[in-house]
Amino acid sequence: MRTSTLLLVLLSLQLAAQQPRIWGMTTSGGANNKGVVFAVDADGTDFSTVFAFDEASGWGPEGGLCLAPNGLLYGMATYGGEAVPAAGTLFTIDPATGTFTKLIDFNITNGGYNQGALIVGADGLLYGAAYGGTAGGGSIFRVDPTTNAYTELYALTQSVDGAGINSRLLQTPDGLLYGAASQGGTNFESGTLFRYDIANDAFTKLHDFDGVAGGRTPYGGLCQAENGWLYGTTFEGGTGNSGIIYKYDPVNDEFEKVFDFEDADGANCWNTLVNAGPDLLAGAVGTGGLNSAGFLFTLVPSTDTFTLVNSFAVANGSGPVGSLVAGAGGPLYGTATLGGASFYGTLYRFDPITLQRTTIHGFTNGADGGQPRGEVVVLGGEVGVAETVSTTLFSVGPNPSSGQVTLNCDPAALPLEAHITDAWGRVSRRFTVTRASSVIDLGIVPGIRCITISGANASRTERVVVD
Repeated sequence: MRTSTLLLVLLSLQLAAQQPRIWGMTTSGGANNKGVVFAVDADGTDFSTVFAFDEASGWGPEGGLCLAPNGLLYGMATYGGEAVPAAGTLFTIDPATGTFTKLIDFNITNGGYNQGALIVGADGLLYGAAYGGTAGGGSIFRVDPTTNAYTELYALTQSVDGAGINSRLLQTPDGLLYGAASQGGTNFESGTLFRYDIANDAFTKLHDFDGVAGGRTPYGGLCQAENGWLYGTTFEGGTGNSGIIYKYDPVNDEFEKVFDFEDADGANCWNTLVNAGPDLLAGAVGTGGLNSAGFLFTLVPSTDTFTLVNSFAVANGSGPVGSLVAGAGGPLYGTATLGGASFYGTLYRFDPITLQRTTIHGFTNGADGGQPRGEVVVLGGEVGVAETVSTTLFSVGPNPSSGQVTLNCDPAALPLEAHITDAWGRVSRRFTVTRASSVIDLGIVPGIRCITISGANASRTERVVVD
């Protein structure tokens, strides 16, 4: 087994015995009023300010954190640092000790002013997109968590490739990276969709947004639905110039508009959609809704049906900018930039089944920080609402595995619903279990797979190591 995989396994097993702990960042507040790294249990207890940003460390982080195979959290500060110009930093946080380590000072030519989050690639390396780069239009980069070596893989040219990548990249099962640039391209600086082939070091522009009915300024990234299409949103454009939901077929190179946001109902979607359940995506819109404070929505990919499901209010948070993140057991977690009791934003949990939203923490802009804008990361597992643990529902082995495992289920409980996710909550497969014993292919890429089996009265998750 790889050493990095073993470290992640040990960390995950330790966290599995606890309820989820939510890690995130704010853009303001803290000891230096430049934002903080925070951690809090999913029920709102044990809130901790782990690190207060300052000028040298970088400050005002607008992106999210990423759990790497070495057990460290990687993040980027949007501003500050010690380069000239000071364009932010790349850093790690050790979740076990809270130790902050700065890795890179950005100076706009090597990246900088970054607003997204890193992702863990299938090869165990970290991939991200920077606002800056050597060609002036942003860049795609890689970080090796073993050595922390930073490599610019491709520098975008604004007028051709697009520019201003504000969100995390998406890696599809074939290993390709997809993303959206919010500016540049050939249509009045309206932005582009692109693909990057890691193996062949090849960048391909896939689509130029037209700046009008077809959307403009895609601040959010892409999410792959079960039907294979990539879904995303724009901040502007559409029939009401309030943004759209769109989808792109990477196999047939087809772009389609799915939904127009209307200013009277909601506008200005900033974030990335997330898989929230079988044939279900979820997202957030920054303004509008019942209380003119933004709202959560769902989208059913099989029919492209849009539903506004939960409106924000100033009292419990408004202006959701950060993307939703899936936690163990089904709930989604997100942040609202404004609102709450102190009007400096909130951290919340959203149940896509009951459509209920619960405030976990209201920021005060004091020591706890304020105005969070990025996505959070969820460490650990939980039994979700209305779930009970069953020790006899199923067993799975061998563990560790080379990629194939045997799933043995309680015959009396059949049929059962199953889904497989990786350690970061990304769903790779959903299926119905109809036999007491069956063989499941988890793939050969090393890492952790979470197998969740759900019946009428019970649900249980087992973690399997693929080495």
